[in-house]
Amino acid sequence: MAKKAAETKPEALGGQEPVVVLKGPERLLQRLAIQTMERALLQQHGPDGVAVERHRGDQIQLADVLDALRTPSLLAPHTMVIIEGTEQLIKEDENAEDPMVPGGKKARTPRQVLEEGLASPFPNATLILQADEWRPGRIDRAIVDLGGALVDCKPPSEKDVPRWIDRLAEDHERRIDADAKTLLLERVGPELSQLDSAMRKLAGASEERIDAKLVEQLVAKSSSDEVWALQEAVLSGDPERTAQVLHEVLDIGRKSTVPAFWCLIDLARKLATLSINAERGVDPWSLSRALKLWGPSQGPTLNVGARINPDVAAQLHREALDAQLAPRQGRGNERRALETLAIRLTLACAG
Repeated sequence: MAKKAAETKPEALGGQEPVVVLKGPERLLQRLAIQTMERALLQQHGPDGVAVERHRGDQIQLADVLDALRTPSLLAPHTMVIIEGTEQLIKEDENAEDPMVPGGKKARTPRQVLEEGLASPFPNATLILQADEWRPGRIDRAIVDLGGALVDCKPPSEKDVPRWIDRLAEDHERRIDADAKTLLLERVGPELSQLDSAMRKLAGASEERIDAKLVEQLVAKSSSDEVWALQEAVLSGDPERTAQVLHEVLDIGRKSTVPAFWCLIDLARKLATLSINAERGVDPWSLSRALKLWGPSQGPTLNVGARINPDVAAQLHREALDAQLAPRQGRGNERRALETLAIRLTLACAG
């Protein structure tokens, strides 16, 4: 088995890499890598020496990308070509039969075409490939051997998020208190780009130190707080509590049924996933990151998901999807469908 190509960090890029693959969905890390490359290239080629082209992988042909790397720009001596959604650019049609070329040989796959295309030098361009999901393969080693880089842009682990909050505060020459970090994480969640946006606001309203009071004042509770209120009620197994929260959301808060339906479908999906994995012997807590479970919702959701019958959970997930769709197809009342679904889920969580 070939040795896995090493990955690097965004800030370790030097600007000399002809190809950079940004592996993972974390937008802040992707942005940091691109900014690092752009700064380095501007230092090499001067303030007007770099032209930037952005393309979506599902809206450009691979041949056009390779052509852009070798066609001198009329705007600047060097071109940085950024492909967003590289998975779409090099994906294979799984339903198509293997294409053949004259001589009875199989045609090259898009990944093979890209690998062969990158083997020819393109000294006046840099290629940045953004890919939320990048399948490792021979092309990784080819990119590294070429002098390129594979950049780790996966979301940080749960234990690393507080350190990232400290780093974001330091970037704005601020310090953040421990309780302020906890509150910020509860309100915003662990996505770095969202945390960075909130930190900009907090830094602008503080001089040196960010405390929990400032977070309380400036970082609004997101719609996820209302979502959690309904999910918390359902997980409690108390139908009266669920009915009361629905009343507060729909009648007092005058919210539409759409976010409430989303909340219940999301909960049903998580319970179904947890229950089937628990039956297979998988520790529910190991799935927290994948299911985006954090804060006060984590424990109750994992506990219920671990003990609910997998068949029941799967059926409730199907019912949740149908309950949202039925009123749109003229099958029943939307409010009544939502209330019925909420109570069904609540009773199932009660055991």
